[in-house]
Amino acid sequence: DRKITEKRPSKETLNHPELIRIASGLDPFLDTKHAYLKAYKNLGIDIINRVPDENAPSPLKQGETKAIGNGYVSAYLGLYDTAFRVDFPFKSLDDFWSSNISLDYNALITPVPHRLDKDEIEHKMDIVGEIGLYYYMLYTTLFMWGVEYLGWEIFLTAAALDPERFNEKFLMKAFYNSYDLIEVLSKVNSPFVFCHDDLADARGPVFNPSWYEKYIFPKYIELWKPAKKRKKQIVFVADGNMGPLLSDLKDTGVDGVMLENPATDFGSILRYFSDGIIIGGIETSILARGKPEEIKRHVRDVHEKVKDIPGYVMSTPGGIHGQIPIANLIAYFDTRAELGYTPVNWRVI
Repeated sequence: DRKITEKRPSKETLNHPELIRIASGLDPFLDTKHAYLKAYKNLGIDIINRVPDENAPSPLKQGETKAIGNGYVSAYLGLYDTAFRVDFPFKSLDDFWSSNISLDYNALITPVPHRLDKDEIEHKMDIVGEIGLYYYMLYTTLFMWGVEYLGWEIFLTAAALDPERFNEKFLMKAFYNSYDLIEVLSKVNSPFVFCHDDLADARGPVFNPSWYEKYIFPKYIELWKPAKKRKKQIVFVADGNMGPLLSDLKDTGVDGVMLENPATDFGSILRYFSDGIIIGGIETSILARGKPEEIKRHVRDVHEKVKDIPGYVMSTPGGIHGQIPIANLIAYFDTRAELGYTPVNWRVI
């Protein structure tokens, strides 16, 4: 039953302390849980990916990093720090080929801030209540297992030099691991399953398209089956320039996408997925470096392109992080309010 609603849907990754304070009237460090919930409601954010139960820890200073274990370091990104891996288990290709592979999703420090657990996810959904829909995103659907577990150098070299051996030794183990995780996600009382895989960098696919056609896309068709069996819709999430892969991606049965643009051309996203779900459209770079009037034009331009698409959800796929000027965010949400994505009186302060 696809129709345009009076309140246009919205998704944002909130991580900007001052925006949360302005939208909630609460100190996000002293009452993180309720500050987030009020901000989500007042900003009109319907699809939600962070629901704190406890107060946020003090973030790092800008430019500061901190080792947090398992090869990861953290860095400032806003109310909550970000994390990225700098040290990987295998130091050489020979080391990788000669080692046993044991994949543990819960050992990874991913952008999803808790383990993949049905009860925990539904607990978060209960906290959000009628404000919106909380979702959990599987971060390493298939391709990202290589990035997170091996690092780019070992991953790309092994997969390119001996793809069949790499498939048997690593990708098939990743496939079975993720299949079990998607089984869990499919049992959650939600209409959607979000799966993330950065198949490309800013320039485009990092392998020849034939590599994806042989080793990735057929596995996706199988991975989606637990969700499809339960009538769930798959929302695929990725950064990088996914343009050359959109047709194949859709053919696997993906129902919608949340792709960072302009890395992936927004017009291409609309061409392939306007009959499904599209989350995105707003460029984080414009929010971070543009002027308020430029931001207002950008939001209106995006709305004009999507106003007749029932499955469109306005979002900044790069996230609303702490380094974006607050004046720019006020311009953004004021313009969203004019267009029906945000309540008119969204500011508490």
